[in-house]
Amino acid sequence: MKYLEKIKSKLSADITDVPEILQGSYYRSLDGLRGIAILMVILSHFGFNYILRVTHLFIDSAVGVHLFFVISGFLITTLLLKEKMANGNISLKRFYIRRILRILPVAYLFLIALIFLNIYYKLHIPAFDFIASFLFFKNLPIKNEPFTAHFWTLAVEEQFYLTFPFLLAYSPRYYFKAAMLIVIAIPLISIIGFYQLKYIHLPAAITFVIKVIMYSFWKGPVIILIGSLFSILTFKNIIKPAWGSKYYFLSFTLLSVAIVIQTRMFLFYKPYISEYISAIIMGYVIVLSINGVNFLSAILNNAILVKVGILSYSLYVWQELFIGKKPWQPWLSSLHDYPISLIILVKLVSLFIIALLSYYFFELKFLNLKRRFSITHYVK
Repeated sequence: MKYLEKIKSKLSADITDVPEILQGSYYRSLDGLRGIAILMVILSHFGFNYILRVTHLFIDSAVGVHLFFVISGFLITTLLLKEKMANGNISLKRFYIRRILRILPVAYLFLIALIFLNIYYKLHIPAFDFIASFLFFKNLPIKNEPFTAHFWTLAVEEQFYLTFPFLLAYSPRYYFKAAMLIVIAIPLISIIGFYQLKYIHLPAAITFVIKVIMYSFWKGPVIILIGSLFSILTFKNIIKPAWGSKYYFLSFTLLSVAIVIQTRMFLFYKPYISEYISAIIMGYVIVLSINGVNFLSAILNNAILVKVGILSYSLYVWQELFIGKKPWQPWLSSLHDYPISLIILVKLVSLFIIALLSYYFFELKFLNLKRRFSITHYVK
C-alpha cells in the first residue's frame, strides 16, 4: 500500500531536477540502437528477406520505424525537460530551429534530386506528390508514390512536433496527463475497433469515428508518445534501470522480444496489440541502454554500429532510391541478370556512399549550425 502511495506521489509531483542517468550530454548506445533500426529498414526494403526465406526468419521494416519513433520521443522530451530544468522554461523558437535544421535540409535535398531524376528518367511522379512531401503530409490517406513513400514517417514526426511541444512547454504536468490518456485510450480504442470492424457490423457514424481515431493517432503519434512517457517517468524516478550481473542479458532479451512479437510473421502476432506491447518494451530498453554496462550496451557501443546510427537519417532518406527485391529502378536496370545477393550488396554500397557524401558534405554543415541553438550539456 505504501509503495502504491509512493508511486502516486511521484506521478503527481513536478519534475524539479535531472536524474543522474540522464545527465550525460550524449548517449552513444542510442546511436547504436538507431543503427539497428536503420539496418532493419534497409535490409527489409532491399530484399534481404528473400535470402532469409530458407531460414524462416523475417526482418520487418515496421519494427525499425517504431524503434526510431520511440527513440525520437524519448530524446526530444529529455532535451526539452533538461531545458526546462536549466532555464525555467522551454524555448519553442530554438526547438523549432533545431528541428528545421535537422530534418529539412537532407529531406529537401533528396526531393530536389528526385525532381531531376523524375525529369531525366520520366518517372511520372506527379507534382502533388512532391508538394505533399515538401509540406510533410504524406501520412494522409492519399495515393502513394514509391520514391517518396517513406516521407510518411517524416510527416508523422513533423506534425507531432508542431503540436505536442506546445503543451509540454506550457505545463509538463498537463502534458504528462494528456500523453498518458492518449497512450492508454487510443490503443484500447484501436484494438477494440480493429476487431469489431473485422467481425461486427457497426453503424456508419461510429465506424467513421473509430477509423479517424485509429488513423490519426495510432500510426506514429502513440508510439512517439510512449518514448516521451518513458523519458518523463525516468525524470520522475518511477522507472529506474535494472543493472548488475544478474541483469546482464535483460536489455538484449527484451529488445529481442520487442522485435519478434511485432514482426508480422510471428506465430502469435496480433495487430495493434503486438505493436503496443513492443513499443513499451522498446521504451524500457532505451532506459536500460543509457550508460548501462550490459550485453546489449556492449553491442550498441560498437564503433561501426554507432557510425551507422549517426548516418541513419541520411541512410533512411536516400534508401528509397534502391528499394525492392528486384532492380526495377531505371538506374539499376543493368543489374537485372545478377544474383539477388549481389544486387543487395551493390544497393548497400551505393546507399552508404551516397549517405556518407550527403552527411559529410551537406548534412553536417546544418548539424553544426543546429548546435548553436543547443545549450551546453544538452542531448544533441
